[in-house]
Amino acid sequence: MDSNHRLYHNRIAKLLDFYGVLDDIRLRLEKYFSYIYIDEIQDFAGHDFTFLHTIVKANCEILFVGDFYQNTFDTSSDGKVNTGKRFEDYNSYKKLFENMGLKVDTTTLLKSRRCSKTVCEFIKSKIGIDIEAYEDRLSVIKVINSQHDADEIINNNSIIKLFYEEHHKYNCFSQNWGKSKGSTYDNVCVVLNKTTHQKFAQQNLQSLAPKTKNKFYVACSRARNNLYFISNEFVRKKT
Repeated sequence: MDSNHRLYHNRIAKLLDFYGVLDDIRLRLEKYFSYIYIDEIQDFAGHDFTFLHTIVKANCEILFVGDFYQNTFDTSSDGKVNTGKRFEDYNSYKKLFENMGLKVDTTTLLKSRRCSKTVCEFIKSKIGIDIEAYEDRLSVIKVINSQHDADEIINNNSIIKLFYEEHHKYNCFSQNWGKSKGSTYDNVCVVLNKTTHQKFAQQNLQSLAPKTKNKFYVACSRARNNLYFISNEFVRKKT
């Protein structure tokens, strides 16, 4: 979005507020709805996030659901309005909702119904994101260190290969880390780019840039069963 479009967007938002349209929206919500539920709240950005302040004032039961660490895309891009910097600190982000008058519940959805206990423990100990398993299921986590073993997994279409970006350039069943959000796969192979592979080898994944760490977390948490890791050096691009 260029500077002219951002300026126009900001002016429209201010005009809506000035003419009382936001209050009209709130009253309309109260008229037709007793409950308001919004999912993937972590992706709200720009003026969309500001709009939440209007929604929470409605005389309705309000429930926002989201995962702070699964912010990989934003609903809008409005210049410096509610930029991605709000995701650099978990406690500050929670405070934003508390300041809206909302009670922040961090325990009800803490347990994953998708991931095994093994995968949840990996995410918690290696990435530093608090998650628990709903079941005591165990699975395999394996780092692939040979071309032979890598080829077997790459050619196995029952195992999704998740790339940091540009998955379409590789001749295998694949998707990008961030775009895999919401999906469930029986077995997952996370392909590590150079930076993430270095952090992985150093056992320093917690120091990844916030956006990269979020996408990596999303990729790992797609697995219902086994989770494999391969350096992208083992994966050949399409010719």
